Amino acid sequence: MKHGLPKIITLIVLSTGMVGGCVSQSTYSGTDVPVSERPFDNVLAAQKRAQLGLTYLRRGNSQQAKYNLDKAIKFAPNIEDVHISMAYYYQTVGDLDNAEKSYRKAINASDASGDGFNNFGVFLCQQDKFKESEKMFLRAVKMPKYTRAGDSYENLGICSRKAGEINKAREYFSIALKYNPRSQSTLIELTEIEIEQDNYLDARAQLARYHRIIAQSAESLILGVTIERALNDEDEARRFGILLLAKFPSSNEAKRYRASMH
Repeated sequence: MKHGLPKIITLIVLSTGMVGGCVSQSTYSGTDVPVSERPFDNVLAAQKRAQLGLTYLRRGNSQQAKYNLDKAIKFAPNIEDVHISMAYYYQTVGDLDNAEKSYRKAINASDASGDGFNNFGVFLCQQDKFKESEKMFLRAVKMPKYTRAGDSYENLGICSRKAGEINKAREYFSIALKYNPRSQSTLIELTEIEIEQDNYLDARAQLARYHRIIAQSAESLILGVTIERALNDEDEARRFGILLLAKFPSSNEAKRYRASMH
């Protein structure tokens, strides 16, 4: 079973709500009529540089990406956006030590948000730093105006499962479902947990719950095959297999099913 983090919150969208800099005034030569000069907005300049840096990064130009991200931090060193962007850059190039340093700067920024704590939690979980990861996710859900608590609780469940803390994972997944009752990935995770614990009747019930509210997928159908085979119901296992081959014939799950038939 996979232990990825399917509900990782994406990079924080760079905002334009904060305004920095100040307006200077002078007068036209030979008159007393004042003219306002256009102010330099440090935060907006930083956000644009960060966006440009990430664009270069997506295009594979890490040198220009780093140049623009360094400029962003120089313009506005105390906002979360630029440090999250820099952390993503360091992750992409494999410099995990500096990625962690950038995440720590992000969560200590003047405008730190739940998104920053969640993203850092994901990073820490990927590095198997489970205890600190849990702390970051829990701080995220307690942040004012944070709207993605369900996603963070799901991440808590996934990370707890990865750490081998199955009961804690079940608890966090149950909380996640209160926020997002139709979460495909949470319901699949709970089904996989029951299979791994040899609780096949509970796994069958979880999968039935999934199929009541979410369309069948290649992943859910192969789980159905696994569950029914374990319960020695070959007819039902075959039914799931037929659906898998009919609906998702080119999927990796269909290939696995065909291989298991030989």
